[in-house]
Amino acid sequence: MTRRTLAPAVIVDAAIAAAARGDDAPLSGRTLGDALGVDRSAIWRHFADHDALLRAAGDRLLRLALDEVPTDLVPHERMMALARALVRVFVRHAGIGALVAGRTTGGPAEIDVVELTLRALDEAGVPPEQVAHQQRMIADAVLGYAGMRATQALLPAAQRQHDLLAWGAVYAGVSAQTHPAIAAHLPALAAVTDDDVLESLLAALWRAVQSIAAPAGSATGERRS
Repeated sequence: MTRRTLAPAVIVDAAIAAAARGDDAPLSGRTLGDALGVDRSAIWRHFADHDALLRAAGDRLLRLALDEVPTDLVPHERMMALARALVRVFVRHAGIGALVAGRTTGGPAEIDVVELTLRALDEAGVPPEQVAHQQRMIADAVLGYAGMRATQALLPAAQRQHDLLAWGAVYAGVSAQTHPAIAAHLPALAAVTDDDVLESLLAALWRAVQSIAAPAGSATGERRS
């Protein structure tokens, strides 16, 4: 093997690249050792264990998402842009996104994400005593959805197709007598897309914020829309 100088950031770069290629095990010592031209044992001289590497790679995903958010947006648009970017990045790097969505990385990017969201909520006029609660609500909902989408992206193509077609296949065979609501709404159920779900989720989260935010025209509030 070609000997090369390693650093944590170099290893994380390799893990992110492996996940983007769709590697089944982007965080394994074998995958990273092969990619970097080093013995796999060298990886673990820079990370205490697999979990430490996972959290570092997860924090890099958060940084990639942050980098996609324009800096000149109003609070509402800033949070929505970050949420959409998180989902895109986690799906593009599903082998890491599916594992880290429910974790706290404790890294600099996560700290910046929390700061951005708290500031946006402050600027939107959310009462100070409610800001932390709203931040957690938004973060948990968005990361949960991003993790689910990443998990779906990891499925073999045949399984993804099976799930996608289930609304028009399995549910189409459900009796209208025993399940009249499903029968009535079946065409609409089959037509809903992942993007539809995400946009509806974000709209619902923002309505929850608006419901407790200061009225438009206050010192810190953003005009409601």
